Amino acid sequence: MNNSTQTYSKKFIWRQRIGFGISDYACNLAYLMVNTYLLIFYTDVAGIPAASASIMFLITKFVDAFTDYLVGSLVDRTNTKMGRNRPWMLAGAPVLAIGMVLVFTTPDFSVAGKIAWAYATYIIFSFGYTLVNIPMGSILPTLSADATERTKIATTRTVFSNLGSLTSASMALWLIAKLGNGDQATGYRNTNIVFGIMVIVILLICVASIREINLPPRTTEKSSIVKDFGCLIKNKPYMLMITYTFFFFLAYLGMFASIAYYFKYNVGNEMLTSVAVTLLTVIPIFSMLIAAKMNAKITKRNITILGIAIQIAGSVVAWISGGNAAIVLIGVGLLGFGMGFRSNMYFSMLADVADYGEWQSGRNLAGTQMAVNGFSNKVSSACASAIVAGLLAWGAYDGTAAVQSAKANTAISIAFIALPIVANIAGIVVMWFYDLDKKYDKVEKELKERRAQVSSVES
Repeated sequence: MNNSTQTYSKKFIWRQRIGFGISDYACNLAYLMVNTYLLIFYTDVAGIPAASASIMFLITKFVDAFTDYLVGSLVDRTNTKMGRNRPWMLAGAPVLAIGMVLVFTTPDFSVAGKIAWAYATYIIFSFGYTLVNIPMGSILPTLSADATERTKIATTRTVFSNLGSLTSASMALWLIAKLGNGDQATGYRNTNIVFGIMVIVILLICVASIREINLPPRTTEKSSIVKDFGCLIKNKPYMLMITYTFFFFLAYLGMFASIAYYFKYNVGNEMLTSVAVTLLTVIPIFSMLIAAKMNAKITKRNITILGIAIQIAGSVVAWISGGNAAIVLIGVGLLGFGMGFRSNMYFSMLADVADYGEWQSGRNLAGTQMAVNGFSNKVSSACASAIVAGLLAWGAYDGTAAVQSAKANTAISIAFIALPIVANIAGIVVMWFYDLDKKYDKVEKELKERRAQVSSVES
């Protein structure tokens, strides 16, 4: 029976918020580590050419296209005492942790062997992330039927997400040095063993803490890929969100994939990478809380556009800094401040478009929607890494050199500054057409009435 109409205690509500929030602490611990340090690990530690890494990031997405849809469709068809999503989060935790360790392990192979190892281990990591992240995304609508409460849950999630990023930012380089005893390869591997254990423990606590209280009615209706995708394509707000996801993460991950290079070579202080990533993860916490308050009067779409505009301003400040560390860090601070306005709105909007799809078609495809959206995220991630790696190859970047050529430094600047600006402008264009905020109250009301009718029949 659907229990969305019950009144829950504050203790239960906060357990839902925090229990769910820590799941993204674990995910971002893994996600940021891979997206910030994997490319520079490949080029500077493993000795894999930037061009080969670029191709690898793109080709592995073809595997993700299959696994993402598979996991999403399985989530949609799962009915257990634990709910639809939590069993998959539980199953994915060890796979994600093992994948983290393997991608940062360097066997004593030839360059060709190392590239093959990179393909295999990156696929394992991506599959583990899929197993955790898709149900983690599709579970939000089941944690509450109330749109405002979902924004609060999403805010808690993004706060913990940033704390996970902060852990990677503040501890990664220090742990690599401490646990490597002078050997970077050993340091990277041992650091990810520590982080992998943390991921498993945190996800176990998450699964034990939360409950799916707003499950959609069970259905025995047969479906197919064609029918599922037909429903998704008709969902205009969802199609806009898929497109927005691509540009959102292209800007975000392009910046993170190049940030270590930028501070090492263009600013001339590699250790400032940790300071910059800390700013990018701490400052958004404040703007997230501001955004959650603003959402009572301002639409999610408009808050999102405001955040993008602030981020573009931050990139412009970094652009005109001339490599001055203090000014660059001011620009980075603005990037983080803008991100806070975007991130909790993003996850809340994903839950809204899932409801809209059920209201429109009569079928709940939250798992499939998150799978396709997750694939858009991964394609964006691969494109960001591939573009950055391609730019490094164009600039004749030399991972063994202490100082790079002017062309290589230009390539790094393009990756860190120009790529996010272009992607963020595209994000504003896409978000301009998003109009679900105007009609969501009607959707929510009618959906609650339908679910109540089905629940009364089932009981």
